[in-house]
Amino acid sequence: MAESKGLSVSPIDEDDTTGAAGPAEPSEPEAPEVTPEAEAPEPAGYRLRRAPRYRAFGFTGVLVGVLLGAVLALSFEATSTYSERTILGYFVAIFGLLGALFGCGLAVLLDRRKG
Repeated sequence: MAESKGLSVSPIDEDDTTGAAGPAEPSEPEAPEVTPEAEAPEPAGYRLRRAPRYRAFGFTGVLVGVLLGAVLALSFEATSTYSERTILGYFVAIFGLLGALFGCGLAVLLDRRKG
């Protein structure tokens, strides 16, 4: 494996540190060094494009819009025509959609400004 990357691997010679008498067993023959004949060309420089993530901006806008719609719906008294839950549902839906549009629009503006 190391030879395929242009590295040479040589076995470590074992010295007679164990106190055994006699010559050490012959090790495997040393692998020849692998040298690349033609080096690969350097890759051209690339410019990293940092674009905003539209999904994250959209979901954040929805979350902010839903919270704002819930706060506004619960801050007013309900009339006799619509219940408090109905008003809450309408406000959450409308402000959630507006928040998603605002978040995605902000992402587009940031992308245009950096581009």
